[in-house]
Amino acid sequence: MKTIRKIILCAMFPLSLAAGSVHAEGIGRSGTYLMPQEYQMMMDKLTPEQRTQAINIQQKMMQMEMDHEEAMSQMEMKYEREMMQMQNQLLDLFKGH
Repeated sequence: MKTIRKIILCAMFPLSLAAGSVHAEGIGRSGTYLMPQEYQMMMDKLTPEQRTQAINIQQKMMQMEMDHEEAMSQMEMKYEREMMQMQNQLLDLFKGH
């Protein structure tokens, strides 16, 4: 059993290193989109209609990111509150023993 565990750990270690170091262009480690360094040059090459479309897409992305962050924080607060309630219930249950 220990040898199987060692084999699995040895096989997973290089995979975890590879997965941790590889990320898509423009995507940061946190999963958020990062503007390329030559962004302004790219924007200058666009037509006015394309530039407007790019700005609209960026605004939608920022709004989506803000909505996601808000939803995550609300979910986290709900989780913390419910966990605290259950912990208190457990403490109340064990007080009698």
